[in-house]
Amino acid sequence: MSSSQDGAPTKTTATGPKVTERRKRFKDNLPVIDRSTRLTTGLKGDCHVRALLFGLVLICIGGAQAATITQMGTDVTFTYNDATLYGTGSVVGNSIFFSPTTFKAESLNTAGVDTANETLNITVTVKPSSSYVITEFALVELGDYLLNGSSSSVDASGRLQVSSLTKTCGFFACTDSEIFTAGALTTTGVLTDWSASADIDFADTAGWITDTNVMAQIQNDLTAISTVNGESAMVQKKFEGVGLVVNPIPVPAAAWLFGSALGLLGWLRRRAR
Repeated sequence: MSSSQDGAPTKTTATGPKVTERRKRFKDNLPVIDRSTRLTTGLKGDCHVRALLFGLVLICIGGAQAATITQMGTDVTFTYNDATLYGTGSVVGNSIFFSPTTFKAESLNTAGVDTANETLNITVTVKPSSSYVITEFALVELGDYLLNGSSSSVDASGRLQVSSLTKTCGFFACTDSEIFTAGALTTTGVLTDWSASADIDFADTAGWITDTNVMAQIQNDLTAISTVNGESAMVQKKFEGVGLVVNPIPVPAAAWLFGSALGLLGWLRRRAR
């Protein structure tokens, strides 16, 4: 694990059976897109990730005035500014989904490099009435691109960073981040899908494990390059899903023993009568 310019630990996209299966389960519940209408037409099945149900509803982007808003999940709340290119999200269970409509980089003819960059900060807080804690974040992004000409190129990448607002690991707030990329986007002449994902497990950071209040920062960078007359390049982000894994708060052993003792005492009193 290396460090980013702001001092936070940074890791490249994780791999392995555990991470692959977790991301597959999350992706299996993404919407099916009908390209003729660009509308969500259904789900690809139901799946669970450690008791977390990832659901999805059709997201409608309205013309409401942008502001910092708070949306309620089952066990958590999401607070963020909807004035960014991500727009307004839709919350289902303990997941939040965005469907950007203008997050795009496009270069025509000899225009050169065009970029679209945006950072979204989401404060995720466990509700006071909930008996759960946050243990993991999963991020999935979807988009498409179009290349015309052998010299044109596009790129889609970003970083997911999660920082604790309640705990410190050493002298600083517990923080972990992961860089993600859509990989090589080289298909020409036809609109082609791309996807990227990231996963942050608090257990990977010594002293963290669980949390109840964190800041999730999602940074996205899209680049389109065209330097030859008659060629073009376009790349856009169309979907983003942020899912949380929440688990019940562990009952301390002392509390369990105390409860058991009270139960035994009550049973003995009833027996004595």
